[in-house]
Amino acid sequence: MSSKKLEQIKSIEQKINLPPKNPEIALPSYIFLTPMGLEFFSKNAHQTIVLKRYQNMNGFTKEGFFSKSFNAQVMQKLIMKFYIEEIYAALPELLPLRQEIISTNNLIIYAILYRKLTPSLAKALFESKVVKEFNRKNPKYSMTELNHISTQKVELLFKQYGPILEQIKESIREKITEKVLANTYLEEEDMYARIRSLPKFLEWIDKRVWFLFFIIYQKEDLREQMLYTFQNMIYSYLEHTVIATHLSNLIMEFVQNAEKAHFELLATKFLKVPKSEADKFIRNRENRLKLKQLAIDQKQNLQISWNLNPEKLTSGHLSRLQIQISNYGSINEDLAQKLRRKMKADVDGISIASFYDDSDQEEGKLGAGLGLLYNSYLEQACKKEGIQYRCVIYPEPKTQKTTVKIDMTL
Repeated sequence: MSSKKLEQIKSIEQKINLPPKNPEIALPSYIFLTPMGLEFFSKNAHQTIVLKRYQNMNGFTKEGFFSKSFNAQVMQKLIMKFYIEEIYAALPELLPLRQEIISTNNLIIYAILYRKLTPSLAKALFESKVVKEFNRKNPKYSMTELNHISTQKVELLFKQYGPILEQIKESIREKITEKVLANTYLEEEDMYARIRSLPKFLEWIDKRVWFLFFIIYQKEDLREQMLYTFQNMIYSYLEHTVIATHLSNLIMEFVQNAEKAHFELLATKFLKVPKSEADKFIRNRENRLKLKQLAIDQKQNLQISWNLNPEKLTSGHLSRLQIQISNYGSINEDLAQKLRRKMKADVDGISIASFYDDSDQEEGKLGAGLGLLYNSYLEQACKKEGIQYRCVIYPEPKTQKTTVKIDMTL
């Protein structure tokens, strides 16, 4: 193994052994609930959570609650149970909350991935050669659907073979970790994400899947094949984690661009700072504090939201996620006219590439290079994993407001 690879492994191990992050995410947000969530909170909510009606990102009145911070694990479990419809923040500045935004995005993506893990694994297992071979040899005990597996039998197996199963899980974790570390094409950030999340992925696998695995694993002639198949399926599923990494990078690029345009508009419109000097003006810390207060006074907030729209399908759960980032920002008249023409021709919005192509003279403001690069990474990753993905920009030249919408179907 090369010295570079050894250093990479050492770096990842050091990150994994770091103390756990603060479980509280201090992103002041409106949390809107699904009908299932409303029912749950009306019956079980703590007295400190008061349900009220607020306007969401799109201006619709919805029921939920406001919180200055939220517990990451609790929020993730609520999302997994389909209780959360939207997390929405409207603030005078967002960049100081970079880590909170990334953490919120990651917990949402991982909640969806954990939730989809069991149906994905089950489908792949039932279609695998090893399970088909078992069913062929044991027609009396044939297994073709998770719902056909008795809960009683599952609990009995875990009671009888629990310690053995834990040993097998640990062995699987080690084998997959070794495989991740041996992948020379992975960036360190991706390696870290996969290894760090692996124990939780294993934890979230439904007991019925483990039952199916163990029944076949006990057959000596199928043991190695079953173990190999199962490990590869989990290893492949971990590739989905790259979505969270690329999406967070893209979101923060849009947030940075939005905040820059947001402050420049405030500076030029209300403080009469010349446009040519606006960029230098907003880089000054004291000036940014003035602009932040001005944004509060004028009620011109930056907005970001994650809207989850779960649709229950016969084959499992299809999870739709829409992320919106909106800001007031200055767009020159030439660009505004181009955008108006494009919006007339394309009512579904303007593609990110097309928007940046028409924004060459504003490149410093819109960050075209990085925006397109991160979008390209995400498009490629989603295409590889069979995930529907679309990113469009909705400019409103009259109101000098711009909204970025990212739609994903996992």
